[in-house]
Amino acid sequence: MLKRLTELFSIPSYALLFLCMLLQGMGVSLSAPFLSIYFTEQLGVSVGMFGIFLAVTLIAGIWISTLTGRRSDRGLNRKNIFLIATLCNALAYGGYLLIQDFTILFIYMTVFTALGAPGMPQLFAISREAVSKSNFTDHAFANSTLRSAFSLGFITGPLIGTLLIAAVGFRGIFSGTIGVFLLVALLILLFLKSNIELKSNNAEVKSTNFQLVQNRNILLPFLILIFMYVAHWMSSINTALFITNNLGGTTSDVGLVSSICAALEIPFMIMLGLLSAKYSNRTLMMCGAILGGAYYLVVIISGAMWQMLVAQILLAVFVAVISAIGISYIQELLPSMPGYASTLYSNSSTIGRLIGSLVGGGLASLIGYRYSFVFCFILIIISLILLVVSERHSVHEPQHDRFQ
Repeated sequence: MLKRLTELFSIPSYALLFLCMLLQGMGVSLSAPFLSIYFTEQLGVSVGMFGIFLAVTLIAGIWISTLTGRRSDRGLNRKNIFLIATLCNALAYGGYLLIQDFTILFIYMTVFTALGAPGMPQLFAISREAVSKSNFTDHAFANSTLRSAFSLGFITGPLIGTLLIAAVGFRGIFSGTIGVFLLVALLILLFLKSNIELKSNNAEVKSTNFQLVQNRNILLPFLILIFMYVAHWMSSINTALFITNNLGGTTSDVGLVSSICAALEIPFMIMLGLLSAKYSNRTLMMCGAILGGAYYLVVIISGAMWQMLVAQILLAVFVAVISAIGISYIQELLPSMPGYASTLYSNSSTIGRLIGSLVGGGLASLIGYRYSFVFCFILIIISLILLVVSERHSVHEPQHDRFQ
């Protein structure tokens, strides 16, 4: 593994992209855990309105990312897109420092978070192109290693955010987030080389214009990832309350469960990257779905805290698969469209987060926390069935014509 990591980080720009991903994970997680508190306590916004705020900003981000992803594959400079998106993210968090009126902040954040949304997909697309131009052929290992950087940053960010908010309040975490994004922008500006413009031929232009709903090879993987992310986010928002209300656990138990899963995700991502050299991304996705289903089944029948703690191993593998292998799964099907492929993956995660967050709470209130996990289990079973019937071919292979 050490040899493969050495080869990977010897690829021009990859180490820089890894650092940018680490910093972005740290920047987002500096303030993310505290946003609901800020909106409800500092701005006087209801929890429901805060949910609407998140939903609108996420939907706007999906729209802008999709438009940008399609056009980036036609020769736009990815460095400039990434740089502008990063600066827009910094401007977005600047709104928390300057705007105290919720309505104005709502409009401002919708615009700038949407403009900042293409940053993450373009980072993966830049990485894909850099790896493709080198002699390193294991794209899944490159993606999983890069994704692990975000997870590492996301783990360390809340710890720093807690110190900042204790020292200087909410202004501290927002200023810290702005500082991190500005640092990323500076690194991009100074050290990231512009991508060579793609030489689009007629076939490539035609593939860029295909309709998602008309291509079964891409639509099914896209739906699979959405279903998996819906299950993941539904369980994420209900796990803490399930532990305290159904298993008699404490807030310390909740923290322990979250910490175990987060700590295991990173090594599992690296391991999955290594396994991708022997097994296809589709096969690894199937294994992830099976272990994810096993996790939800354990939760449904669990009656003690130790069972939840042990089950975090299953959950960590499931999360690692959809986080690290999921993007390679989509990119593999769209090899000449890394920008659009990365955007599709990012959108599947965002849509899953949106639906899971909206449905999870309501479902738990209707049928209880334990039985809300039954719906998660059903979603995983559907995902597994779709994986079995899905095709392995890229959209550029002859087989795709019959689905048009």
